[in-house]
Amino acid sequence: MKRRMRFLLALLLAVSCVTLGGGTLKDLPADREYPIVIRHIVDPRLPALSESEFQDMLDRCKGYIHEYLGYRVSFFIQGNQSMQAFREEVKKLDELPMMHELKKSLLDINSESDRERLSKYTDELVSSAPETTLRRHVPGFERYKDRKEISSHLYRQYVEKLRKIQSIKTSDGTRLADAPYDVTLTYPFWDMALRHLKGAHFIFTNTIMADMEVDIPIYVALRYGITTGLVEHNIHNSYRAAGVIFTYPFLARDGFFVSERGKETPAELATDVIALYATHEFGHFLNHFRDYYDHENCIMVPAHDLDYYRWYRDKKEKKCALKHEKLKMF
Repeated sequence: MKRRMRFLLALLLAVSCVTLGGGTLKDLPADREYPIVIRHIVDPRLPALSESEFQDMLDRCKGYIHEYLGYRVSFFIQGNQSMQAFREEVKKLDELPMMHELKKSLLDINSESDRERLSKYTDELVSSAPETTLRRHVPGFERYKDRKEISSHLYRQYVEKLRKIQSIKTSDGTRLADAPYDVTLTYPFWDMALRHLKGAHFIFTNTIMADMEVDIPIYVALRYGITTGLVEHNIHNSYRAAGVIFTYPFLARDGFFVSERGKETPAELATDVIALYATHEFGHFLNHFRDYYDHENCIMVPAHDLDYYRWYRDKKEKKCALKHEKLKMF
């Protein structure tokens, strides 16, 4: 990247700090335009948007943020960074106490004791979920005789399908979860990376977060450990937030994802679908909205499976008129 661009990005970050101020989450006035610095991190083994497609996606996202969230933003894109270069950049975070705490919830799919932990957690997750949530998000809810049967099915599906995801062959012949990329598929890696991200506010990356863990919401369990996006507290910028969108679930052409997505997104709408899903994450980042599970046609209801095109059509049909609770902190 040219020095002039580096200077511009540094200036934008400094201006945002002066403009936004504060140390905790505060409402952002809607009468101004907010600069957001985007970092694009690329795993060279995986399909990715071209430069023109990436710009088109961001242009569409900017429009959706104004339409659905009420904010005007400007995106400033940093040059592409390889996944392994980013891994080296954040490697120092591995030794922090918080990283060790986060890894306590991360499970090894090949460990029998860890699979037992997941089974027990899934039982707790399903038993505590409101029936309205289960009816809305568990396919074929009526055919299960009780919650135990639901949790047993959910657990078996989680393990079986996560194994398939982690074993997907990439363009260089390695499996998706082969070292040294295995760590970049996990929640602790991305949670800590976002908390300590410097020089940018939001990441788009062509990889995926897909791991086995406890302490997850039910929609992540329904998606076999896949997380499509994440916003976390950040200690280095005045938004007090940083986010990431994983585009691999949208772009993957292997048999597993093609099947799981159901009706395929028309090629001409690919960037639009990603842009609208990214708007969901910017609802956390800018509006501090929490996730919902029971609002109709709501941008803040995440996809409960991998049929992103169905999710997209639902959100385009009409907008949610209900009040949205704001988070005090991430």
